[in-house]
Amino acid sequence: MKILAISDFHGKFPSKLLRKIKKEKPDLILSGGDYANADKIRKIIFKNWTNKKWYEAVGLTKAKKIEKESFESGLKILKKLNSLGKKVYITWGNTDFYKSPMFKVEKKINPGFYENKIKNLKNITLTDNKKRKVMGIRVVGHGGYLDVTEFIKNSIDKDKEEQQERLGRYKKSEGRLKKLFLREKPSKNFIFLTHYTPYGIFDKVKLKSSPMYDKHVGFEPYSNIIKHYQPMLVICGHMHEYQGKQRLGKSLVINPGAAQNGKAAIIEIEKERIKSVRFLK
Repeated sequence: MKILAISDFHGKFPSKLLRKIKKEKPDLILSGGDYANADKIRKIIFKNWTNKKWYEAVGLTKAKKIEKESFESGLKILKKLNSLGKKVYITWGNTDFYKSPMFKVEKKINPGFYENKIKNLKNITLTDNKKRKVMGIRVVGHGGYLDVTEFIKNSIDKDKEEQQERLGRYKKSEGRLKKLFLREKPSKNFIFLTHYTPYGIFDKVKLKSSPMYDKHVGFEPYSNIIKHYQPMLVICGHMHEYQGKQRLGKSLVINPGAAQNGKAAIIEIEKERIKSVRFLK
């Protein structure tokens, strides 16, 4: 079985990467999210890191326009993935438009949800907070926005109420993750598909303009789950600085690199074992 692992498009799907994918002829595609381009939003967030919400900083009218552009950029990527003619199993990334309590806060500017759009994309299967049986192997997916462990260890919130809200979200995310694995047993015969990275793996920020520069922004509950359940393969993304593979316990963790930069990974599995890993650059 040949798998294409891909993540972090941010509204861009380079034609060179598309050609390489078509040449590889993968049996299926596992995608870790971040379909939407959030460059404008990210810059505003960095500028107002601890002061105010990004949409408050620019005003609702401008925020609506930016959100609409971002939404459409991600939808275009999902349609392009669907057009490849292969089954695509996806999770959401932190820049994507999916149904979540997080988006209730941004209701006034939210242009819609991707769940309503992918219903018509026959090759796309949502695997976010779900388990799927794919060619004899289970795929367990968990994506979307997460308050990373560093936010909890060293609070970024000046307001105590916001700090408590963030801690509450973190615990809920951890609880949902544990519930997802409730009936699982340690086994090599499954793949864990995420957007964020495990804590301490591909998670040190190298971008100097980021308020989190030189800090670890992985999610510790992922590390705990991986160590306990020992999936054969973990596919993550989020951190554009990285492309590579590392071991965490008995599991192989792969960051395929950012698709927007023409990067992805080809993984070949034979008889419940990883035969080879190649990176597209």
